[in-house]
Amino acid sequence: MPPLHVAIAVLSGTTGGPATYGRRLITELARTEDLRVSVLTDRPEHFSATGLEIVDLPMRGGVDRLRWQYGALPHSLRRLAPDVFHDLKNALPRRCPCPAAVTVHDLAYYARPETFGRLSRWFLRLATKTAVRRSAAVIVPSQATADDVTRVFPDSAGRVHVIHHGIDPAPDLEAARRADTRARLGLPEHYVLHVGTIQARKNVDVVIDAVRRLRARGLPHRAVVVGRKGWLAAAAMREIERDDTALWLPHVTDADLAVLYAEADAFASPSAYEGFGFAVADALAAGVPTVIADVSSLPELCGQAAARLPEPTPAALATTLEAILTEPGKRSALAAHGPRRAAEFTWSRSAAQHAAVYRAIAD
Repeated sequence: MPPLHVAIAVLSGTTGGPATYGRRLITELARTEDLRVSVLTDRPEHFSATGLEIVDLPMRGGVDRLRWQYGALPHSLRRLAPDVFHDLKNALPRRCPCPAAVTVHDLAYYARPETFGRLSRWFLRLATKTAVRRSAAVIVPSQATADDVTRVFPDSAGRVHVIHHGIDPAPDLEAARRADTRARLGLPEHYVLHVGTIQARKNVDVVIDAVRRLRARGLPHRAVVVGRKGWLAAAAMREIERDDTALWLPHVTDADLAVLYAEADAFASPSAYEGFGFAVADALAAGVPTVIADVSSLPELCGQAAARLPEPTPAALATTLEAILTEPGKRSALAAHGPRRAAEFTWSRSAAQHAAVYRAIAD
């Protein structure tokens, strides 16, 4: 019996959780013996080492996503004639020649619509609504997102599959590499880290304001913010530019990011909404004492391995951070619990669960 032929569309040219998910899932699926996987992607070089069939579909970004999604993609699918198609980013072609699965990462554009531009919000809502209706399976990375999907799209009940992402273990880092990265990036001696696109729902301004309050109480910490500027970033940028509390690094390499996690005294994510939370996951894996907003998927991801904010305000975050930074027992407990929690999420399990969905909808 020939292997099941699965075509997977993955936009890998932009930074962020969906691209990370695509690269890691494809790498793991390449090890699945009874699948034949074809990868349709804007960045074929990201998958060249997998040994899979790669279809190069360039995408320039912005509105070119429409041509890619609804023109180039279905054209390639008709030529490939797969048994199953899976789109990894919230959309499906209008005419799909086989049973299809779609991954819906989150519904932030429903939960926090004010944090999206009008055109972006319109496209995401329309694409997701259409994809959920047409799909044989809807894959989501958390129960929180599953609850949102079935609430917004009641007809999807019974087709939604919760498959958590994997979390990669933190790399071992030599002392010399840490010191070199610290010096090259100009990192402060003590800092609270935040990683992610600077946009309204991430509440980056809350992180910086909270750290400023810690400094007023005599703590030596600064905020280090890693991430490109996104939509509605004005409040965060005002806080960054207000004084020297924050060091902003718009772009760093993966190697440098590993050091940034390893050297941080704490990690803060008072985000108003997350579908999974890769940055938080990486903080747990690195053993960084972590503070999260008690909303959406973050409690599900962290369990008891992170401190939870009673409310996502600067005052609450400053108080929670101060307890972690000044109480060695609390800090060491979170640092030990984080990697254990992260180890519960593996890409091998995630890939096996994806493969099970493919087989089910093919049948």
